[in-house]
Amino acid sequence: MLAIEQYTRRLLKDFYPIIAANRPPVDPAPEGGERDRYVRGAGGLVTGLSGLAQATGAVWVASIRDGFEELGVGGGGEPMMVATGDGSRYQVSWVNPPRLAYDLYYNTIANPLFWFVQHYLWNLAEAPILDDSTHRAWDEGYRRVNQLFGQHVIREARRGRKRPLLLSQDYHLYLVPRIVRRELADAVIQHFIHIPWPTPQYWKVLPRYMRDEIMDGLLACDIVGMQTSSDVRNFLLTCEENMGLPVDFRLQTAFYRGRTVWVRRYPISIDVREFERVAASPAVERAEREILRWRPEQLIFRVDRMDLSKNIVRGFFAYERLLQAHPEWRGRVVFWAMLQKTRQTVPEYREYARQVIQVARVINSRFGSQAWQPIRLELREDINRAVAGYKQFDVLLVNPIYDGMNLVAKEGVTVNRRGGALVLSENAGTHEELGEWALTINPFDVDSTAQALHQALLMDPVERHARAEKMREVVQQNDVARWISAQLQDIRDLIEPMAARQPELAQESF
Repeated sequence: MLAIEQYTRRLLKDFYPIIAANRPPVDPAPEGGERDRYVRGAGGLVTGLSGLAQATGAVWVASIRDGFEELGVGGGGEPMMVATGDGSRYQVSWVNPPRLAYDLYYNTIANPLFWFVQHYLWNLAEAPILDDSTHRAWDEGYRRVNQLFGQHVIREARRGRKRPLLLSQDYHLYLVPRIVRRELADAVIQHFIHIPWPTPQYWKVLPRYMRDEIMDGLLACDIVGMQTSSDVRNFLLTCEENMGLPVDFRLQTAFYRGRTVWVRRYPISIDVREFERVAASPAVERAEREILRWRPEQLIFRVDRMDLSKNIVRGFFAYERLLQAHPEWRGRVVFWAMLQKTRQTVPEYREYARQVIQVARVINSRFGSQAWQPIRLELREDINRAVAGYKQFDVLLVNPIYDGMNLVAKEGVTVNRRGGALVLSENAGTHEELGEWALTINPFDVDSTAQALHQALLMDPVERHARAEKMREVVQQNDVARWISAQLQDIRDLIEPMAARQPELAQESF
């Protein structure tokens, strides 16, 4: 990452970069203590942005989450330098919303409402039911927290004494670009959306006041970043069909309030060198030795949060069909699912976690014996053990209903050296880059998923290794440094013509 850091600092030497994201770049260390009080945060957003934050030297504006109060973190002060045990350092400026406002913002609007809309998760015959309580959550929760974030960004920008560059993130902060634009007309603003952007028709699940304000917020940007070509197209269609705006699909631009907004694809990725370093660490090697003591002839692996979008239950059903149709695999293969519970404040997620555990128990009861359990279900979050699983799998199952990218697929193919096969949903963002060499599945079709698992287990080793090597090459070429540099290159291309028209910008209606 050193080269990209040097390139970034040269490019942004005249700018004051600010990242705004609901999540901070760190989590409290599990054991606490004075020396290593923080660890790098989990999830794809933090994985990608950590490199960007360190490359740009950006101030990271984030909300205070549970567990941070005990560490003396408070909102409203100067940015504080936060260091993790691995040597990473971040400047963090903390937003501290009132607890009730944050609950409405996060647990009523962002999750589940926006998450469910953008992953096509609603059973529309029954849900959602939107009423006065939804409107209250929007006004007193989502809008209020976005206003606090916007004010925080504006204050940090004015502290910087350079032209502000705001890199705001994801579905939590859709209103922030407009709030900032009203006060800082000369700011360069990019908003990156880490999750899928659905069709304009599906956006109509939301009431008009809500979806129009979302679009008004995002169209205050100079650049809107997406994960895939499909997301870019859907966003432009939403501008055209839901907002009645002129768009240019060839140039990937929308026109709004006298502004030209670029809509661009930037597929997020991983820090390949850092991930390979972790894979070679003593902790991972210890975990791998433990796995070798019990791993069967063939190992199917998945690692996921227990999110409805990850499609875990259908993955188990497909494995059950495999054991039914091909009894020769019984006793020879294990499906190891390493899962973490998530969003347990949302009723649908609590029920889904219960269903995942119950389905695994039923399959083990039906097919298992004293000597062999077909599903090894582990409910834990352990990065070293997950990476050891990546190194050991014969088949990696990644079958989300819809996913913005899915870094599990990229992580797995990067460090696996067994010629492991990737069974990949056509609705994962990763499919745009890796689908040519993966075994593609429709995530709703459990029979075809079972057939793909069977094909992967039987695949000739030469073909498996050739496919795996091609996927590894793609990830190495399109790593997180390229994700960062592609965005910065577009920002540079945007800045030069903007600089020539600063007096005109000051007159535009924001």
